[in-house]
Amino acid sequence: MTDKPPRFGPEIKARAVDMYLNNVGIRKIARFVGASPAGVLRWIRKEHDRLQARMPTAEPPHAGAAADIIEMDEIYTFVQKNSSAR
Repeated sequence: MTDKPPRFGPEIKARAVDMYLNNVGIRKIARFVGASPAGVLRWIRKEHDRLQARMPTAEPPHAGAAADIIEMDEIYTFVQKNSSAR
């Protein structure tokens, strides 16, 4: 067993996870930080497991319950039905 320090520190791993959460692809993250895509994916999965363990267990939403928050896109599209049947 060797006593080598880890190749990537917690700052780099945190930056990689942050990049992933901001829609940067795994391969691109790997290129930026100089790691393998498999290694980056392992960091992301580890962070996911850590966060899941910290979250309280939540009840599933009730089927008839009203939504508390509604998120809408800033783009509105209108589609008009063609009145002439062809």
